[in-house]
Amino acid sequence: MKSLKSIYELHKKLEDDQIIIAYEGELNPQITNSVLTLTEKNLDKKIPTTQVRRRAFHIAVECLQNISTHSEKIEKYPNSIFLIGQEGNEFFVSSGNVINSDKVDSLQRRLDQINNLDKEGLKQLHMQVIKESLLKQESSNAGLGLISIARKSGKKIGYQFVEMDSENSFFSFQASFLKEPEAV
Repeated sequence: MKSLKSIYELHKKLEDDQIIIAYEGELNPQITNSVLTLTEKNLDKKIPTTQVRRRAFHIAVECLQNISTHSEKIEKYPNSIFLIGQEGNEFFVSSGNVINSDKVDSLQRRLDQINNLDKEGLKQLHMQVIKESLLKQESSNAGLGLISIARKSGKKIGYQFVEMDSENSFFSFQASFLKEPEAV
């Protein structure tokens, strides 16, 4: 039997790292809704500023939708991870999920493109993607969630790909933003 002390150690680690919510497991629409409900309740308790709370929730929704939509459904790698925490004067939303290794290059190019744009460039790219999806009458809006996350966070998106086997990679993602709302 696994040592019960490890449960306390995990609890302490999450507490020390100021993790607001952590979920590891399969994500489907029903579980995603439950995680979002818990996220909203925890954010209400931990983040006093409505504007920052809304920003955190928006980014959380986009991250969970990306996982739910783009995660590979592979029996030997069924689980994804999602967490929200704080460090210093910033909050962060992190996620990780398995993707097909064939998608790594295009996703990396998209993330690099987004990270290389300023606020105005992100706004223009956002409008361009919406126009293209309307013209093509597609519902995919490829990359729109990532653009939205970058716009809401106001910072570069952190990401990493780790090869798991010849066909699959683990995609780690993080968006961070300031605890205090920016003066308008």
